[in-house]
Amino acid sequence: MLQDNLIFLFSLIAVGFVALLVNNFFSTREQQQEYRHKRLKELNKKSAETLECLAVLREANCRAEITNALSGYVVSMIEEISTLAPDSDLLQDIGAQKESTDRITPVPGGFNNDRALKKAQIHIQHAEKLCIEMAQQGKISVSRAKQFQHDLYWLHVCVFADAHINQGDYYLARDEKLIAMSHYKHAKAMVARANVPQKQKQDYVDKIRDLLNKARPSSAMATGNLAASIDLLSKKEKKEE
Repeated sequence: MLQDNLIFLFSLIAVGFVALLVNNFFSTREQQQEYRHKRLKELNKKSAETLECLAVLREANCRAEITNALSGYVVSMIEEISTLAPDSDLLQDIGAQKESTDRITPVPGGFNNDRALKKAQIHIQHAEKLCIEMAQQGKISVSRAKQFQHDLYWLHVCVFADAHINQGDYYLARDEKLIAMSHYKHAKAMVARANVPQKQKQDYVDKIRDLLNKARPSSAMATGNLAASIDLLSKKEKKEE
């Protein structure tokens, strides 16, 4: 009788142990599926944002060293996606976006309106954050990340300065010299305030000085024409405000 009871007890323990193992198996599998879904969602968002950022940097003629580092960062995300979901539509979509972004080339004068400049500002600032992120993950050194941040800061200044220079050229070609000078002076002020070595911004300083000389109205300009130009400039600045 005692032996039968022991057999029954051990049988119950064995069944309970097996039930725990099965429950743990399904629980672990469920957790893995949940992690996989969550991680793929994160990778989808992060890779898309990084590719958008990379596209803007290529259009702005960013240093190749920076775009290559960001491109490599996207590749690492694509590799993780391929491990988590090897035959997924997500993998194909991100791969296609990556190929499209890799074909983008610099676009001179591509940031000549407020919307384009705002877009450039957002993505350049995001690129600075990505540099910190890559350094934290050990993909680039801290010193390299700091140098990239410095270069991106200067790129930001250059994009806005170039926008004013291009606007100045537009008005200079139409002989609206005072409006052209206003844009050139905005560009000059931005470059002058930039926290970079003088040597780095000297080319811009020289270029803008030459443009200001070209746009400077002749001393022989008639009073009536000068007044008309000032009035036109005033109206233009009010519209921009």
